[in-house]
Amino acid sequence: MHNRFLVGFIFCFFLITATTTFANSTKSVSTKLDFKHYSITAPFKVNLPIIPLALMDEKNSSDELVLIGVDEQGQTWLAVYTYSEKLDEFVLLEQIGITDEYFAFDVSDDRKGFYLLAKNKVVVLRYDSERKEEPTLKSGLYFALKQEVSSIFLLPKSPFISKKDFIQDVNEDGYDDIVLPDFEKTNLWLFAKNDIESEYQYLAINTQIELERGGVKFTPTALFFADFNLDDRQDIAWVSKGHINYFSQNENGTFASTAAKIALADTIYGVNWWHIKEADGENLDQSNLIHRAVEEIKDINGDGLTDVVVRFTQSSGVLDRTNDYEFYLGYINQEHQLAYSTIPTTVIKAEGTLTDLKIIDVNQDEKYEVLVSSFQLSVGNIIGALLSGGIDQNVLVFALDDENSYEEDALISKEVELNFSLTSGQSGEPIVRLSDVNGDGLQDLVLSSGQDRLVIFLGNQSAKLFARKSKKFTAVLPENGKLFEHYDINHDGKEDFIMRYGRLDDESLANKVTILMVK
Repeated sequence: MHNRFLVGFIFCFFLITATTTFANSTKSVSTKLDFKHYSITAPFKVNLPIIPLALMDEKNSSDELVLIGVDEQGQTWLAVYTYSEKLDEFVLLEQIGITDEYFAFDVSDDRKGFYLLAKNKVVVLRYDSERKEEPTLKSGLYFALKQEVSSIFLLPKSPFISKKDFIQDVNEDGYDDIVLPDFEKTNLWLFAKNDIESEYQYLAINTQIELERGGVKFTPTALFFADFNLDDRQDIAWVSKGHINYFSQNENGTFASTAAKIALADTIYGVNWWHIKEADGENLDQSNLIHRAVEEIKDINGDGLTDVVVRFTQSSGVLDRTNDYEFYLGYINQEHQLAYSTIPTTVIKAEGTLTDLKIIDVNQDEKYEVLVSSFQLSVGNIIGALLSGGIDQNVLVFALDDENSYEEDALISKEVELNFSLTSGQSGEPIVRLSDVNGDGLQDLVLSSGQDRLVIFLGNQSAKLFARKSKKFTAVLPENGKLFEHYDINHDGKEDFIMRYGRLDDESLANKVTILMVK
């Protein structure tokens, strides 16, 4: 009985720890740092990320805060809070109900557009204080139709709303476009001019299809946006076994109808190993597993050429797994085309299992640092975690050297704790963020220490990137670090902290939002 419990827990614990969070950091000259605390009590339980939005940017120096949640009757609401300088607090502007036809949201990169996705349409949030655009509405807050759409998401209604990436300025013309997967293609609605009329185009990018014993599973194919043909225009790509496939952008902002290819090592896939089935219909055997999957595509060494980041997984069992990160730096071949070697240019390795890769330019030198988390997964660690309710994990930062290689040893190593509850089956996550807290243009490393303390290592231009000594602040922190966000709300160059609370926190905090605004 005890053995069955331990084996079951090991399996569940692995799944829990396989999705942790991190970040990167670098910053500071200023030694003074303090926060002004603000609190919002919403008329409903807040269950989605707080969204800073420039909804009234012509009238308000600070962005508005969009809160979404569900009341006791199960009705979903969207509420907009605005900062009042007179009252020195965030006050409710208006709120509007959201019907269950909407199942996903997205926000534009410039934080000026908030969008909801339904089965056959995308709408955008508007505010008209004088009700000139929609005079029949009682409220100044409303959803305007952005585009009628079609996709694989054939949901007539949904009990919840989730974050999906369907808004993207794919051709970088300054207008939000819509990108949605369909069963045998990918649909594009390209906007320009007055941002009202769109041009429809589809690309021959299929969804991932998995045959399961009970049916068929459709998963959107991961898309990558970068310049692959060296014409300084952003293209749309996806990865198949041994290749990057891309549709190049035309001069008018549309995309080519025929895809081009760039060769990768034949061992590199575009899907994770758990999406691959063997001949008997089962997942790959983890007792003898080797797999490479593209994690990210971006220029990491600042030479203007797109690079490929690959996660290398090697496993001889659930408790014996290695995740390394391989970097294939792009170069121009004899045909003056972008190309990649079949072996990695540089590799990041560390003891334990590496997860949650973050690639961020910490010190603004156009070379990207790498932040990963490392934890040891063993029977001894799991038994210790059973007794303590937590497990230690290391936050590691690696930097590129002058030879475009990541050094063997981490530049920075900090320890945080991952907590979990056997009673609720929920796992907490430490807060690990890179955020320019003091406005000096450098990233600072923000970590949680226990349940009520933030530890901030200010960034600097030294070889170690961060100050040796930290600054500590007390606050009511969420147990789940994913509920901790950072954004410069009042546009003073200093990023503020926004927190909501979840199932692991006290029930009285379910409708609370805490804002720490940098003084």
